[in-house]
Amino acid sequence: MQYTQEQILKLAPDSASASAGSKLATAAKWVNMHAHPDALWGACQGSGKNPYKTSIDLQNLAFKCSCPSRKFPCKHSLGLFLLYAKSPAIFSKEENLAEDVAEWLNKRNNKSTEAKAKKDKPVDEAAQQKRIQAREKKIQAGIEELQIWLQDVVRMGIMNVPQNQYQFTKNIAARMVDSQASGLANQLRLINTIHFYEEGWQKTLLKRLAKIYALTEAYQNLANLPEDLQEDIKSLIGWNIPKEQILEQKTIADLWLVLSKTQQEENNFTTEKIWLYGTESKRSALILNFYALQQKPNHLLTEGTCLEAKLCFYPSILPTRALIQSQSDIKSIEEISTIKGQSIAEASHEISDLYSKMPFLSEVPLLLSEVNLVPSDVQVWGLIDEENNYLAIQNNPSSCWQMMAVSEGKKFTCFGLYQEDGFLVHALLSNQKFYFVL
Repeated sequence: MQYTQEQILKLAPDSASASAGSKLATAAKWVNMHAHPDALWGACQGSGKNPYKTSIDLQNLAFKCSCPSRKFPCKHSLGLFLLYAKSPAIFSKEENLAEDVAEWLNKRNNKSTEAKAKKDKPVDEAAQQKRIQAREKKIQAGIEELQIWLQDVVRMGIMNVPQNQYQFTKNIAARMVDSQASGLANQLRLINTIHFYEEGWQKTLLKRLAKIYALTEAYQNLANLPEDLQEDIKSLIGWNIPKEQILEQKTIADLWLVLSKTQQEENNFTTEKIWLYGTESKRSALILNFYALQQKPNHLLTEGTCLEAKLCFYPSILPTRALIQSQSDIKSIEEISTIKGQSIAEASHEISDLYSKMPFLSEVPLLLSEVNLVPSDVQVWGLIDEENNYLAIQNNPSSCWQMMAVSEGKKFTCFGLYQEDGFLVHALLSNQKFYFVL
């Protein structure tokens, strides 16, 4: 794969490491530099007597260095990687790995093999079924308790909720975690994101409470629902399908555009959402990654790049969440010709159809083409297409003015997520260039 300096710098644990690594991206700092299809390695002369030995696993993006730094990757790893991206010709091309590098890669591969062997170990189906039944019993008990809580909330009224916003769902959410229904706990925590100081919060709160109640009813009648909808309901409750099982599914090979990447920090974890769009398949894909707060992503997927890869999708009414089974290249998004999306009318029909089949959808990815931005005097902006169909957007006025400026008032293509309150634009394409507004 070809890596850019911008992509590599995004792997830096902090700005100081990025700056120090950039200063080491010069041949004068290195005693030797070697390149192999599987790895890079070299020796960097530091302040000590012996140079620091640095190795990079190119296949799985891992770093190793003999320096005492606790940062990962360290400045030497970043420097070697940046130097290779800038001047690959000055590296000595090797047909064989150095002995210590080969040993390091073999250890990493052996760990992966051992983990796979452990996963492939015959399953005690009787014990597994017993665990599933025990969890199911806990979930059902939790649902019964949750439904009673919801009924009590409605009976007692909601006018005092804003005064006790963060305590309102605390105990019942914790009870759902104890019941191994983490999905329901997440649904309850979303209530804390409601803007209780804004007009109309009562409607939003009641909609979310009703949605949670309907979800519990759907789960208790799971056998009567379509198979894909069953998977959606189980996922929202907290059941997960093992990654290994998903990776065995049929793949979709395509050139996937990285149109959005967002991160959200909560409970000492960072959730990363990467939205892709297939140039041939014309479908959206969501890659979900989870990190500890101090952990950095181990990939180079950034907005404005294209990933040549095979994806496997989770079963769903709207199958968007996916896993990357294999990838072969990362390119610049500017190399791609014009992307054709939907009209607002087509998107509206799709949204209506999806919500009629799956009322619990939280967001629907949309790629819209030939739309104009419409300003408003009441802080509510929208998009309009050639047939004068209108779609309200959730972006703040500052982002809207930014989009107006880069589009120069002309038609453009944009990607975003349709949510309960409207459409949130993440990126737009104007004059053959992508602009990211989030």
